Amino acid sequence: MNDDKTNHINLKILKEISKEQSISQRLLSEKIGISLGKLNNCIKKLQEDNFIKYEDPNNENKFIYILTSTGKQKKEELALKLINKKIEEYDELIKDEKINVSKKNISKTNKINFGIGHNSVKEKELVTENKTRTKPLFKTIAINLKRRTVIVDDILTTHKGMPIPSWIELSIIDVCNRSCSFCPKSDPKIAPDTYQKMQMNLINKLTDELKEINYKGSVVLCGYGEPMLHKNINIISQKLSEVSFVEVVTNGDTLKPKKIKELYMNNVNKLLISMYDGEHQRKNFQDMIEESKVPKDFVILRDRWYDAKKDYGLKLTNRTGTINIGDQEKIGKYKKCFYPSYQFLIDWNGDIFLCPQDWQRRVTMGNMMQEHIFDIWTNKIMSKYRKNLINGNRTDSPCTLCNAEGTVLGKNHANAWAHIYREKKSLNL
Repeated sequence: MNDDKTNHINLKILKEISKEQSISQRLLSEKIGISLGKLNNCIKKLQEDNFIKYEDPNNENKFIYILTSTGKQKKEELALKLINKKIEEYDELIKDEKINVSKKNISKTNKINFGIGHNSVKEKELVTENKTRTKPLFKTIAINLKRRTVIVDDILTTHKGMPIPSWIELSIIDVCNRSCSFCPKSDPKIAPDTYQKMQMNLINKLTDELKEINYKGSVVLCGYGEPMLHKNINIISQKLSEVSFVEVVTNGDTLKPKKIKELYMNNVNKLLISMYDGEHQRKNFQDMIEESKVPKDFVILRDRWYDAKKDYGLKLTNRTGTINIGDQEKIGKYKKCFYPSYQFLIDWNGDIFLCPQDWQRRVTMGNMMQEHIFDIWTNKIMSKYRKNLINGNRTDSPCTLCNAEGTVLGKNHANAWAHIYREKKSLNL
């Protein structure tokens, strides 16, 4: 068996054991798709390497499997290896496609259109990474809600008489190296890893259009995947910093002092690290921050290592009916929602969604590679959702399944939109 195949099988074993300690070997072999004999050999090797321990507490030939601390590290290491290999394969595929297109002389100029969707726009000049920071660090109190309040509720900008968003989430890559039980990514039927990633022509178009509408808010790199797995994250951040504050939300697994420094140099405003493994991570990251020599308030460390009894240190939502774990609010408790009044999410291919709660990507507002973002922001479908939610009518999917409290931020935006809708109604528009 080659190393890649062995690593893939071992990763599957470690992931399944981390989900269910008392799983039978027969069920485990069925889930992974290998024979019982091969599974038994793999488990013995994992035990020899001190990645797992297993015991039969009642002497009934019913084993309980336990991941050791080195086993947890091995699981993340194998996940990263697999993801990086997939991304490399994808890059090679795209590279080959571009070479083939070039050979066919589809375009007589040096600027060639590739494919459809976010690949259909002509490539602009190459953006390079900054070697020194070219933008002052925007300083706010290092508390999540306060930080967002300063940007969302203290800034209300309009374009053509319409309030524009002040918070945009960008899902630059559709893969994650972790599988957290409170995240839809833990279920491949809901949010499978596709390894697709956002291209620079989409970033360039977004930057140009944000300039046109005089954008004053934040662009946050998070969404449906782990942004640090995108190899061009520094270039993406540097480009977007021309028109917005840039934040990166990461699990921190790929971070080293050099990477933290590079993000700072490329004008990232805040780096938020979610720590899932335990208190020991705090010192590890604090040491990295010190070694990187970035300002201390550049990085925000977030405790996320708690169990279901403490909701994992999060304000849990059901992600529009896809997750049922922890102490969840009942669907229907919250009627109004201001999310579509002040923010939206852009997926890797340019699809725009109401908010980051919609993990099943049920309803697309439009695609920014086919339309201007302001036209999507003010179109009929977006306006329908926004107006209904301002008035407390969660009558449309996926909002009917959502239990998120969407009125914590965005009151100024919602009031401005409500005024516009009242005026239109009075004029019978």
